[in-house]
Amino acid sequence: MEAKFKIGDKVWFAEVRSVQKSVRCPECFGLKYLTVILGDQSEVTIDCAGCAAGYDPPKGFVIYYSWEPNVKQLTIKGMDLRDDSVTYWFVEGYGTEGLNVFANQEAAEIHALELAKEHEQQELEKIHRKEKNNRTWSWNAHYHRACIRSAEKDLVHHKAKLEVAKLKSKDEKKEAAS
Repeated sequence: MEAKFKIGDKVWFAEVRSVQKSVRCPECFGLKYLTVILGDQSEVTIDCAGCAAGYDPPKGFVIYYSWEPNVKQLTIKGMDLRDDSVTYWFVEGYGTEGLNVFANQEAAEIHALELAKEHEQQELEKIHRKEKNNRTWSWNAHYHRACIRSAEKDLVHHKAKLEVAKLKSKDEKKEAAS
């Protein structure tokens, strides 16, 4: 295979990278605490477990990771030529296949966006894999149906608990106003 570029050329390198992002905590809405009504109707505040990590205190936000396209201009420092591929080296231990190297920024950005979409598609395809590869598809179907039944039961239970808390809170406010 013939190389498109030579040592010393400035090129555009396309890649995807994992980017840490954060959103306001969906449990405490950024307050870092929750208010709990105890059985004797007294209220206490507790640290939010939704935005706390391990032994760290709550932060008011939760962290997630996103794959995003990334393009940068680099100088080729070395090359490996093979019959079927070219690897361009930018610094010691940091190189890439020729498929990710471009002469202009626009082409690199288009390729990086395609890489990000491809990575996202691979993440979505994980949904179609079995939970446990050593189990049959019928076991997986049974397992996930049982999880759904359990989650639906929990949802009804927790919604009812919230409604009771709302009613008790309203009753307390009415009594205090009287």
